[in-house]
Amino acid sequence: MSRRRQIAALTVATLALAAVSATGAVAKTTKKAPPKLKSIKGSYAVQLVPDPTIDAELQVPGSTPHTCQGVDAGGKSVDIHPLSLPGSGTLHVVLDSPDPTGKGKTDWDLAILNSAGSEIDASNGETSHEETYTSGLKKGKVSIEVCNLIGEPNANVSWSYTYR
Repeated sequence: MSRRRQIAALTVATLALAAVSATGAVAKTTKKAPPKLKSIKGSYAVQLVPDPTIDAELQVPGSTPHTCQGVDAGGKSVDIHPLSLPGSGTLHVVLDSPDPTGKGKTDWDLAILNSAGSEIDASNGETSHEETYTSGLKKGKVSIEVCNLIGEPNANVSWSYTYR
């Protein structure tokens, strides 16, 4: 084999080795795309009569606000709506009821309950607009609990669940 052929063969082998190495390096640095998020949504209307007794007892200055615990044993002031969560994610719930006076003299509360019925998140301000963002939820069952303490009997609840 001539010297010229040896150099040409060596050059081709070097270029082939460099191409294989470069391809391997590119493959190692490519990252997998994060899993796409999915979303489900829903809404429903509730009609609940006000039960101001719990509001008067628990809205004492300096006391810890509570949500719907102890409200109306007869069930006319509380609604519990079950949800099945298809994967791990975040639940966003909005409760709105009209305030015809425009003076904030209404009060509804909102709670998120786990499958055992324990409160895992809540919004219990002194208005008829309540909102929760509950993250870190796992696949399974939860419930949306709303109660009318002082307010119009009609409210709308909307929710969205974003999960993997």
